[in-house]
Amino acid sequence: MINIENAKKELVRHVNELPIDNPRVQMKLAHIIRVAENCKKLATHLKLKEEQIQLAELIGVLHDIGRFEQYKIVDKNQKETFNHGEAGVEILKKDNYIRKYIEEDTYDDIIYTAVQEHNKYQLSQGLSQEKELFCKIIRDADKLDLIYEGAVIYWEQPERVKQVEEGKLSEKMLENVYQKKLADSRNSISETDQILRFASYVFDINFSYSLMVLSENNNVSKMIDKFHYQIPKTKDTMMKVKKIVNEYIEDNKLC
Repeated sequence: MINIENAKKELVRHVNELPIDNPRVQMKLAHIIRVAENCKKLATHLKLKEEQIQLAELIGVLHDIGRFEQYKIVDKNQKETFNHGEAGVEILKKDNYIRKYIEEDTYDDIIYTAVQEHNKYQLSQGLSQEKELFCKIIRDADKLDLIYEGAVIYWEQPERVKQVEEGKLSEKMLENVYQKKLADSRNSISETDQILRFASYVFDINFSYSLMVLSENNNVSKMIDKFHYQIPKTKDTMMKVKKIVNEYIEDNKLC
């Protein structure tokens, strides 16, 4: 059996020992705990076995462990190229550190794969059915909480709110949304585009249960509606995006 509470304690111990002076650390730890709970709920809804549910929750605990290495980096250019999924796998493998979280090595490959795949633009092809399942669980669980953070936590500072409200939208990212695809943030031209990116996460959701959660909490609408867009075209476009995304949720939540 997997001791989730011990795993959470070990993660906190690991983070506290790192030389990090970044206000986002506590926010990220809170995100991780919520994602782990999302994983548990999703795996339970899928009627997985108890040990599989615990494994899914453990993957949630570990999925962003590489972020804390990123927070140690000061250079902006390094931050832009840092892959926290790959870094997380390196941390877990180094000196067999993963054994601090789970005693047996039965699920190591699944854990490594899920951590590495959770932040990719697209899920890799050729994964085993079991690995793909846990990858999809963590990807959904992560996106559910990122959308929640977009609605409730992000963009609270006046300067960032101003950047969103005065920004224009990337036509390339809009095209992704209109095609009901995950928006490629490499095409971003403004802070406002980050709202597009978060809203488009909906199109990369794997399970109807996750869409049901989004339908119930209405976080996409809350995120889009929290801003007073200053450019009329941007405002009209964001209302159109909200309609497209919400219709997609309602059309697919029972599939």
